[in-house]
Amino acid sequence: DRATRLVEQLLVLARQEAGATAGLPAQLVSLADLARQAVADAAALAQERGIDLGLHRADTAPVQGHPDALRILLRNLVDNAVKYTPDGGTVDVSVIASAEERTVVLAVEDSGPGIPHEERERVLARFHRAMPARGDGSPIAGSGLGLPIVQTIARMHGAQLQLSGSQRLGGLRVDVRFAGGDA
Repeated sequence: DRATRLVEQLLVLARQEAGATAGLPAQLVSLADLARQAVADAAALAQERGIDLGLHRADTAPVQGHPDALRILLRNLVDNAVKYTPDGGTVDVSVIASAEERTVVLAVEDSGPGIPHEERERVLARFHRAMPARGDGSPIAGSGLGLPIVQTIARMHGAQLQLSGSQRLGGLRVDVRFAGGDA
């Protein structure tokens, strides 16, 4: 299963880096709808571990993009947050539109251990994993490709990826900031 997942992640990364959407016109994509779907897709695993997973905020915020790539981006962010959050923790997804700044921010934050500041740049490199285990010592399956895939897709959409500490939940906060849209 781990080998299959690794191969799938490598293929996704290769397709995104090769511009799998090259030649396809961008379209208006509702990040709020994609966020709802990502939360629904991860709900069973979160529930199994007692994690409170939800859509904290869902502004109507269409962005120009490629729905399949953005779906992968969201899935990776939500899956990572659920994976690294301890049992009984919290994971929140938000889509925040700012008319003043003409931006749309997709934020995923959790109550997990976070990523130390000095590691944040390194986790964007392929195969680098900041923590192979949860705080309770239980191992976390992964290949170290989730965040590099997110970064590739964000760049493809002209978006900025930022990793920081979650002020609200205490763990990691990942922001993907899109310019424009109808914010």
